Amino acid sequence: MIIQCKQCRTKFRFDESQMEGDGLWMRCSRCRHVFFQESPAKPGPVAGETAAGMTSARLSFEPAVPARIAADKERDPDEASLRRKVEPEEPAGGSLPPEPEPEPSERVGLNLTDIEFSPGEEIAPEAEEAAAAAVEPPPAPEKKKSKAWLAVLWSVLVIIVIPAVLLFFVFPQQLERYVEIGRKYLGASQPYQGHSVLAQVKVQEIRQRVVNNYILGNIRVVEGVAVNQADFAVARIQVKAAILDAYAVVLDERTSFAGNILSDEELTNASEEDMLKILSLPEGRDNSNERVIPGGRIPFMIVFTREQPGVIKTTVTIAGAERLL
Repeated sequence: MIIQCKQCRTKFRFDESQMEGDGLWMRCSRCRHVFFQESPAKPGPVAGETAAGMTSARLSFEPAVPARIAADKERDPDEASLRRKVEPEEPAGGSLPPEPEPEPSERVGLNLTDIEFSPGEEIAPEAEEAAAAAVEPPPAPEKKKSKAWLAVLWSVLVIIVIPAVLLFFVFPQQLERYVEIGRKYLGASQPYQGHSVLAQVKVQEIRQRVVNNYILGNIRVVEGVAVNQADFAVARIQVKAAILDAYAVVLDERTSFAGNILSDEELTNASEEDMLKILSLPEGRDNSNERVIPGGRIPFMIVFTREQPGVIKTTVTIAGAERLL
């Protein structure tokens, strides 16, 4: 049979064969609450008589004392004698004032240790919930979601990660080509692409001289060689020269494309407009500036048509270059 504690509502299994008489006093093994459990085999009394009898038994304290003592005598003589020593004798011609009925856990004469729920098996609510949860099948949507995330991760790995690793470590030149194509279609200007390779072009063998031009007078000529130190071809290299005084103040600066060289006769007889027109050809006079291979060298020339007084220093730098795809 199943017995439930009146206080903590914990359910226990109890062997019905151990039930004696009208019932037994029980003590909960969890909350230690003591309560009376009626026997299921006890015959049901008449409704009217039962209610009247229970009410009179609960409200009248005088007849309850002898009945309890008699019951104690039948159960345990030692307990009955102990109770007679402890309880005061009833004075003659009168009755003791009614005393509140003690709590079930404090009653004397009940051997509760023998009838605890130890023979039974406790049925915890947590165990019931766990058993119910074990019966229910796992929800299917969780599996579908996990499969969907797995498919997404696998797609990202195949489409993005693996090609990126191959381009970075196996085909780096192909990656650079794709970057350049992307810049081109995104609207990046060609000079900006050339600016990214300026550090790969160096100037060498720089020299300058002053030439007497019949039209302009003394002109300053700066010459040198531009060297492509990159591992790719470049084109349209521009070189800039500046003249400075003793206080590093820029007096004048000029820019020209490499591959344009004036002869001594042109430097002596040509006008300023003609010289600047020749030095401004992007592809060079013999198209030498259209493609400068890796390690290639190309000469350049810059002409200051008006000589400035107080020139102390001349600087030469690469002003532009474009990488060939």
